[in-house]
Amino acid sequence: MKKYIIYTLIVTIAVFLGSCNKDDIDTKRSIFDPTEVYEPNEFDKWLLDNYVYTYNIQVKYRLDDNETDVEYHLVPAKYDNAITLAKIVKFVWMEAYDEIWGIDMTRTYVPKLLQFIGNVAYTESGMILGQAEGGMKVTLFRVNEIDKNNLSVAQLNEYYFKTMHHEFTHILNQKKAYDTSYDRISESDYVGSSWYRVSESVALQKGFISPYAMDRATEDFAEMVAIYVTNDASTWEDMLASAGTTGRPIIEKKFEIVFDYMLNSWGLDLDKLREIVLRRQSEITELDLSTL
Repeated sequence: MKKYIIYTLIVTIAVFLGSCNKDDIDTKRSIFDPTEVYEPNEFDKWLLDNYVYTYNIQVKYRLDDNETDVEYHLVPAKYDNAITLAKIVKFVWMEAYDEIWGIDMTRTYVPKLLQFIGNVAYTESGMILGQAEGGMKVTLFRVNEIDKNNLSVAQLNEYYFKTMHHEFTHILNQKKAYDTSYDRISESDYVGSSWYRVSESVALQKGFISPYAMDRATEDFAEMVAIYVTNDASTWEDMLASAGTTGRPIIEKKFEIVFDYMLNSWGLDLDKLREIVLRRQSEITELDLSTL
């Protein structure tokens, strides 16, 4: 799995064009020249202590052309928004895994580079909300839309945390293979890159937890984990109910394999992990998202 991308269909080109012209200059944004020598600021020092030393993860919030695709119109992340996101990611994602299996395991398997981008990247299929490559690098877009005074857990999950749980599952799958009988359950229904043409309701009725799960079996498996741990039991049940008498038993059969794999191969009880993730999500508003 080289690249995981979350797409949202483009509703209107006009909205995109309008937003491109509203990016005012922010003196705390940085268009990063990798050859430039700069004095580390307070956020850089905080990242060194909380990401590099703690988890061996580098965070890039300055826009670096060497780490981005030049075909996209991208803007750098706002400094304050990058701080907010870095604090939330550490609290809700990495520390959730720390709770369940210890920091040493988290440090071993997390991606080694997180990149924050201010806006979204557009393709012919829609807009990219998150991107991951080879288990080593995760790029999170739309950082400049974060409003720390009006945070939406659903939005944070859609933009950031589903991507990160999904990619983390791929990393674990690469280390220890899951039961290949999973791949055969919906073998004839995977549609590859055409998944974005499928509605959520159709995907559920065919036995997939999301349209993106219809890409291929490995994405299907990772979507099951990511969506399960970021939603409460009521929301999950609503999805299964929407899947109907045809889709529901297929999803349940897949989930049994997913649950057993995570528990038996990694000691990760998905019910316990979901409990921790949801609790931490509810505590986001109690965090100091500004002070370094």
